[in-house]
Amino acid sequence: MIKKGDLCKHFKGTNLDEKNIYEILEIGVKYSGDNAENPIEDLVIYKNIFQGKIFARELEDLISELPEEKQIQYGQVHRVEKLTDEEIKYVKARLKELKENEER
Repeated sequence: MIKKGDLCKHFKGTNLDEKNIYEILEIGVKYSGDNAENPIEDLVIYKNIFQGKIFARELEDLISELPEEKQIQYGQVHRVEKLTDEEIKYVKARLKELKENEER
């Protein structure tokens, strides 16, 4: 299960350099907008750590299981999965490298 602060990867892409990497900002957000009778429950607010774009999606959709052919193609079981410790180290090094390149 994902939680606030987790770094996660989207299934599309064949390696970490191609995948969208997200930081989970909030979980369990309720949104009613103009329709308080049918609010959207259990939203996850997450940010692409490389692009800065922020998204919202229902938790159930975000962690839904992929069809078997996509699991084989992308090497993931769920639409979004937590990064492993090794993947977190790689992504943080990549972020640092990008920041250093921007400062030059």
